[in-house]
Amino acid sequence: MTKNLKIAILNDMPPFVGITTYVYNIFLNLRKHGIYTDFYQFDSTNFYKNREDIIIKKGINFHIKENYWLNVLLGLNYRAFRKLNSEYDIVLISGPTLNKVEKYFNNLIHIGHDLYFLFHRSNTLIYTIYIRKQYNLFKKAKNIIVNSQYTKNDFIKYLNIDENKIDVVYPAINNEIFYPGKSNLRESLKINNEDILLLNVAPDSQPNKNVISVLNLLRTLPKNYKLIRVGNNSNTLNLIKEWNLEERVILFENIDSKKLGEVYRASDIFIFPSLFEGFGSPVMEAMASGLPVIVSNRTSLPEVAGNAGLIFDPYDIEGMKEGVFKITNDRDLYETYRKRSIERAKIFSYENQFKSLMYVFEKFIKETKH
Repeated sequence: MTKNLKIAILNDMPPFVGITTYVYNIFLNLRKHGIYTDFYQFDSTNFYKNREDIIIKKGINFHIKENYWLNVLLGLNYRAFRKLNSEYDIVLISGPTLNKVEKYFNNLIHIGHDLYFLFHRSNTLIYTIYIRKQYNLFKKAKNIIVNSQYTKNDFIKYLNIDENKIDVVYPAINNEIFYPGKSNLRESLKINNEDILLLNVAPDSQPNKNVISVLNLLRTLPKNYKLIRVGNNSNTLNLIKEWNLEERVILFENIDSKKLGEVYRASDIFIFPSLFEGFGSPVMEAMASGLPVIVSNRTSLPEVAGNAGLIFDPYDIEGMKEGVFKITNDRDLYETYRKRSIERAKIFSYENQFKSLMYVFEKFIKETKH
């Protein structure tokens, strides 16, 4: 029965963020398995205008179309979906900023990514208050998909939601992009054979990503250790200069997934001392690419890395330094952790994700019939 379903996925988050990657990969996975699925994107930037696989929805006030958060605060994002075709059996909405869509449909499954702003303030108080109100709307949901057991536990503990309403559906890795192997990128970047490349993938504009600890770690390492940073770097450029790291840090910002895959394969070890993650997709991508990973002991990251990673307090620079040396100075140990990463990443397969999605859909259909 589920094979004949028609699914709509609604997303309003910008490109190049983990939330959008997660829901878009669900879309690709469902289509790959023959499930009729449409992907709707609220776009306030025109970024998606040439994408044939995405149905664009826009706000009504085009004078502010370039300001995403203003669109959200005015409710233009969720209102853009109020006249969505009613022929869909299930509508997946990517919360929390689209949670108000529930007033228009009775066949919704909510997707919850994390409760970050329940514990931390955003750059503006008004947005923090707004987003916390949206979190409360999860309490009205019939079913909720979350990306990790950690996030599920948070929803139960802090929103007081029945655990039976929440199902974990792990992100899926695209093995056509993220896979072990060699990359010509090292040669094009003129990386010497004796150089060891650390990699960190995270925007420095988000305090929880703890990019400063990555740079601090680099300062303690010999000069043949270099760092590739992928993500916004505007907040740490001055620090890189002040610490005389310009010759040792290679910066990339908004690169496409194909180039990102090359960056992973060009690197030797992945560093991710984040303070808060709902899941932590870069860790999954790094493991699938065959990189040993050093991650924080906070929130979901031990769950994602499992026994494949070296896990440290995100502020323990000396501990992370010892971990880097431990792996990079022992080739056999390096190979052990590389194999562990590849094996661990298999958990996050399209097949496993599809099975989880079908379980959720079947449960939802049975419950809505009663």
